[in-house]
Amino acid sequence: MTPASPLLLEKRNIKLLYLRLTDSAPLVVAQEQGFFARFGLTVELQRETSWATLRDRLISGAADAAAMLAPMPLTLDQALPHCEEQLLTGLILSCNGNAITLSSQLFEALGLNHENCNSRTTGSALRSFLQSRPASAPPLKLATVYPYSSHTLQLRHWLRLADIDPDHDLQLHILPPEQMVTSLQRGDIDGYCVGEPWNTIAARQGLGVIVAACNALLPAMPEKVLAVTSGWHETHPQTHLALRASLLQACTWLADRTQRRDAVALMAQQHYLDLDTDHLAPSLNDQLHWQSGLPPAANPGWHLFAHTGSDCGRPTRAKAEQLLELCNRFSPLQTQAGDSFREELYQQTLDYISSNRARSPHT
Repeated sequence: MTPASPLLLEKRNIKLLYLRLTDSAPLVVAQEQGFFARFGLTVELQRETSWATLRDRLISGAADAAAMLAPMPLTLDQALPHCEEQLLTGLILSCNGNAITLSSQLFEALGLNHENCNSRTTGSALRSFLQSRPASAPPLKLATVYPYSSHTLQLRHWLRLADIDPDHDLQLHILPPEQMVTSLQRGDIDGYCVGEPWNTIAARQGLGVIVAACNALLPAMPEKVLAVTSGWHETHPQTHLALRASLLQACTWLADRTQRRDAVALMAQQHYLDLDTDHLAPSLNDQLHWQSGLPPAANPGWHLFAHTGSDCGRPTRAKAEQLLELCNRFSPLQTQAGDSFREELYQQTLDYISSNRARSPHT
């Protein structure tokens, strides 16, 4: 791969954080396909287990950047009121990628089957089930991954569509993504909203049933962003540009469906996600294995990665305000963090990539 036109990098060795999720694919692809190296970077990918830990490591300076939940930079003041640092993003890595899964036991209790199961009918059946339970029954427990996350917004939206009050009719809990399946298996929770592959794993193992793909509930919702602190960006603007360019090109590479099979094999490796390729492939191939023993359903656009030819990756103020408005519906925010989405940085990245194409058209 031809090296990009040189930048005056303030730092070449980068630590980049991520979680064990299918939509971490751009980071793995950028590493394995040489996009980081093309832009002069040596990147250490460090896997974390929870979003709070990832956030805290980034803020403390223990890492340079992170693939982070899109609402997190916008709601940092709410999550950490006394934090003096700010987070920003110049690149939305991906949209969509999540689903809602209920335990097999709960799904069976709802009286549904594969012929009458969809997002709407399941929500209606869940409402009737909750209304029929005795007051002495223990509350149903549904989990999401972070208080201010797309998962929380999507789960609350689905419940509200079914006239279920998520703050009174059941309990919402916070769990790291990779603890969802084992928590469901133990009976600690009755369902969850999480990113892939943790829905597919539960369904394939017969532990749960996927009842709603979130890309159908709130289409094209920003999911993961490349986040850095404001202070780090100010000190490393050229390094930040190189990092954004590397990842945007990796995202564009992933937009070609024929190359996603290679991405699955790369991500499955022990030092990345350490998961079976059969768990990772379905969502990348827009296939929803919603229940064990039944054929998969098509779910177009389950993962939408950024692309130089679309605005999917552009972090606009309008997108930030939409996310904040959804958060405000359940937790009033006192924040002006809409400027955490930096559209001008995204445009700078596009311009830089375009200039490199003009210089070397065959790359």
